[in-house]
Amino acid sequence: MYMSKLSFHPVWEHKLTNEQKKEFMEILNSLPPSEIDLEAVPVRGKYKKNGGVVATVLLRNSSHEPLDIKCVKVEITDHENEVIATESFAPDLHIEADSAMPWSFVFAKESVQKRSVDSINWKLNIYLPEIG
Repeated sequence: MYMSKLSFHPVWEHKLTNEQKKEFMEILNSLPPSEIDLEAVPVRGKYKKNGGVVATVLLRNSSHEPLDIKCVKVEITDHENEVIATESFAPDLHIEADSAMPWSFVFAKESVQKRSVDSINWKLNIYLPEIG
């Protein structure tokens, strides 16, 4: 079985319990090898009381090069590929080669286009700006 490394943003490193870290590792170990360099694997999602959305994902860098994510467009779609929410973020993350990092994207109410979709059906698409 192929195993990636799991790393945590410093804020997450101090806030997560060992049990939560273990849960992320189990999710990572259960995933098949990825065909794409950057993949956002949904872990959990929820609608906030204020109308926004929170999507927690494992950002998986399957390339052999480290990846710096300064800005990114994230889109949540449902099982019919209809957009639930879309927003741009500036997370300033560094993900080592062949590694994964948990992260939460918090979408503002204004970016949510579809409400009350069961988060078990969510898919996240990550769009990095073209380089060069």
